[in-house]
Amino acid sequence: MPLDLSYFTTTQYVLIWSALALLILLLCLRPAATLTLMSDDKGRLSISRHALHRLIETCCEQLRGVASARATVNRRKGKFVVTINLKVRPNAKLDAIQGYLTQEVGDVFRENLGIGDIGQVEVKVVGVTPETATF
Repeated sequence: MPLDLSYFTTTQYVLIWSALALLILLLCLRPAATLTLMSDDKGRLSISRHALHRLIETCCEQLRGVASARATVNRRKGKFVVTINLKVRPNAKLDAIQGYLTQEVGDVFRENLGIGDIGQVEVKVVGVTPETATF
C-alpha cells in the first residue's frame, strides 16, 4: 500500500523541509557537552559544562552574602564569558561580592583549569532572600 502524499501543498512541503533543516542546523551548532582542557599523546583532560557551572556556583555560595548562585559559561570571540545569577541576602555588600567573584572565577580558570584567556565575568543579582531566623 503506497503512501499517498497528494494532500500536501507545495508550501507545506517547503515548510516541513525548512523546519527539518533548521532542526539539523541547531543540533550541529549546539555547544559541546565537555570542554577539553589538555590533550597530548598520553591522553586528554576534559570537564563537563555542568561540572564547570557547579564549580563556579560553589565558589559563589561560599560567600556569606550569597544565598544561591546559577552560573553559565559561553565562548565569545575565543574567550570564556561567565554569567553568574545571584540571589543575595539583604545585608550583602554587592560591590565587594562582584570584585571577589571576578577575581575568584579568574583564579579558578587560571589555576584549576589552566585556561588563561578568560573574558568578562558578569554578575547579575536576580533576587533577594530573607535572612533565616535563628533563635
